Amino acid sequence: MATFTQLPSGNWRVQVRRNNRYVAETFRRRKDGEEWALDVERNIDRSGSPKPRAAVKAKTFGDIIDLHI
Repeated sequence: MATFTQLPSGNWRVQVRRNNRYVAETFRRRKDGEEWALDVERNIDRSGSPKPRAAVKAKTFGDIIDLHI
């Protein structure tokens, strides 16, 4: 189950703890966090490992193209 905490900046911190796994991310909108949390929980249940947001790792335009393909 996910925990949602509103930060003083107005952003939302979402923490997922499931099957001895812990993952946390920060979002501007709570709805984005809810969708992410649901996806992470499903991922942990299926494969046993959480998947970080891939867009955070994109540093160059080429990385963005690789994400699309």
